[in-house]
Amino acid sequence: MVAEADRSRAVREALAALGPAVTEQLAAARNILLKPNFVSCRHPLAATHVDASRAVLEYIVPHAGGEVIIAEGPAVGEAAEGFAGYGYEALAAEFGVELVDLNASPTVPFQVYDEDWEPLTVRLARPVVESDFRIAVGPPKTHDTVLVTLSVKNMVMAAVVRTGKGMGPKDDKWAMHQGYEATNLNLYLAAREVWPHLGVVDGHEAMEGNGPIYGTAVPWGFAAASLDPLALDFTVCKMMGVEPGDVGYLSYCGRAGLGAFASDDIALVGGGDPAALARELKLHDTASGHYRWRLSEEQLEELAAF
Repeated sequence: MVAEADRSRAVREALAALGPAVTEQLAAARNILLKPNFVSCRHPLAATHVDASRAVLEYIVPHAGGEVIIAEGPAVGEAAEGFAGYGYEALAAEFGVELVDLNASPTVPFQVYDEDWEPLTVRLARPVVESDFRIAVGPPKTHDTVLVTLSVKNMVMAAVVRTGKGMGPKDDKWAMHQGYEATNLNLYLAAREVWPHLGVVDGHEAMEGNGPIYGTAVPWGFAAASLDPLALDFTVCKMMGVEPGDVGYLSYCGRAGLGAFASDDIALVGGGDPAALARELKLHDTASGHYRWRLSEEQLEELAAF
């Protein structure tokens, strides 16, 4: 973690602090997927700033052993709109990488649950499923259903394709949202399938309030990166003033052992102090309901969640 006012420098230094473990994995990877967050192609604050993605590419491309793509499947708007409007077309040309619309990609079926706990099939974008090194890069934001959205959720919700022109009852992205209980479980189940190998949080500014699209900017000035995206999200979540164990999908990921989910198990490098950088962000107007995600042990056993 790095405290630094310059966005690009902060991201580069956060990645460099991880040492050779990242470059070794990049050299061995054949398909590297960089996933920014374009939940909306029409609200720049809701999206990953192009300079954050540029800093990641500056770091990874010289070490990449295979193809690098930038891939996104927006919930609002078309990927081409976001790639053009947010400066990613020029970025892709600069680094000679391909832009991929995940919503238009081949898919594989995946089972989640509806709010009545009946099996529900959604489609995951094949480029995400088949990538052997997935990188999630985005800002810290509050959320309208699950308190916060960071690196894990960034990767998951791009993998689930939008099957129509907009979010609606017949859309797979929409179908992931099945009330607080099933939504958190569905995010966890899909995360196991498309787990990011590297998480990058661009904390140059955060979004508080009615995220993940309509919130308010909060200048911050840090970047954090980790080969353990759950440890990364745990740390930044606490910095946002949210107890990670209150975030359902992160709690499930921690229980499943997908990464470190306790402060004592997380080693910090880079010089940034999470406690000194912490600030309590205003949550979504509906946040009081977001804590109602817990299932009984009997329900979890019946659903074979672990």
